[in-house]
Amino acid sequence: MIVDALAGLWREEGATPLGVDALLRSAAAGAAGLAPEAVPGAEPYRVPAGRPGDYATALAQRLARRAGGDPRTLAAGIAAEARRRPDVLDARVEGNGFVNLTVTGTARARSVRAAVRGLPYLRGPATLRTAAPAPPAAGAAAADDGIALSDLSAAADLPAARRLARDDARRRIALALTGHPGVGLDAAAVWPVRAHLDPGTGDVTWRDPPPDTAAAVGGDAASAAEPARLLAVIGEATARIAFCRSAAERPRAGELTGPGLPALPTPEHPGAWARQTDANPAFGIRYAHAHAVRSREWIADAARAAGAEPPPGAPFAAFDAPAAVAVLTAPPAAALLGALFDGPGHLAGAGRRREPHILVRYLEGLAAAYHDWRETWGTSTGEHAGTTAHDAGRCCRDTIAARSALCAAAAAVLAAGLSLLGAAAPTRL
Repeated sequence: MIVDALAGLWREEGATPLGVDALLRSAAAGAAGLAPEAVPGAEPYRVPAGRPGDYATALAQRLARRAGGDPRTLAAGIAAEARRRPDVLDARVEGNGFVNLTVTGTARARSVRAAVRGLPYLRGPATLRTAAPAPPAAGAAAADDGIALSDLSAAADLPAARRLARDDARRRIALALTGHPGVGLDAAAVWPVRAHLDPGTGDVTWRDPPPDTAAAVGGDAASAAEPARLLAVIGEATARIAFCRSAAERPRAGELTGPGLPALPTPEHPGAWARQTDANPAFGIRYAHAHAVRSREWIADAARAAGAEPPPGAPFAAFDAPAAVAVLTAPPAAALLGALFDGPGHLAGAGRRREPHILVRYLEGLAAAYHDWRETWGTSTGEHAGTTAHDAGRCCRDTIAARSALCAAAAAVLAAGLSLLGAAAPTRL
């Protein structure tokens, strides 16, 4: 029955880390004559440009070390078994026992509907979840579930605020990877963060909620503690991302994490963290989320105007239609799908190494991939979302559904990643 479950995961998930892991473990079980539960995680990764295949694994090497066999021989058996699976175009042996897979565009397109789950998707295969929950740091917000955020504005100084932000991120990442009683990991796309909601629309705005400390709210701004004054300058969401972006626990004086990006920004010298431009990584990530959310609305509006609106549920249906596959496997969309594929591995690395900057840098890359993709089909201004009333009649419903679903997938993963850092994801441009 486990074999059937693995086959079902591959058919349902497509080319996600979970789906490819299931495919490879099933093939390895057949090649090595093992029960599927005895096969370790395949830990698939994307093949670098210029090498054959879409995804690769060193699973044969790990199995050979256990049994004392030849990894290339076992890899050849795994490749032969994989080629018998649906949606596998090729499987070949590379180097000393690596198996490189080439899969159909349909399998890669199908992965979109898994990514829309957000946080459950980022958790990845169970075999990747090696982090352990971190105990609450001294001074961190007390909470039974370990998810509540610390009050950065109440910290004694900026280094203390930075430590709180990083400890909050570590704790949330660890809990996301290992699971926690009472936490809706399989239902909620994001975890609670401090956000300013528009009472009329329910949108998450760019305006941060006021700090909790009385000094920052009612006192003289000049006499407020440095953390509260910094939050007033760049906002809490940006501060948390800025504090988590550096790999160093104790950055040197004047240390930068990028052009104009101090590892420890101050109210007087916030650098590019105070800008609402692409020079500010926090802005770029959050803007990508807001744009993806709004793009779905623009797509739907334009499709309705042209009479080409997909039926309910279509954006998350199986992407077997040629038009949908063509949209999702064109180079810019394929690059975005590749960035989505990398998410679970990066989150697992951030948890295993207890380094939140790995998640920050991943989200930056995902946001960049989203922006590169959306610029190819005209959603920069939101006026047409790449589907004008004139041309939507020629654009089939499958194409519209595919674009909408990829926007939803990018938004879900960005929102989940931001929530693990304790940062709000705006939904209004």
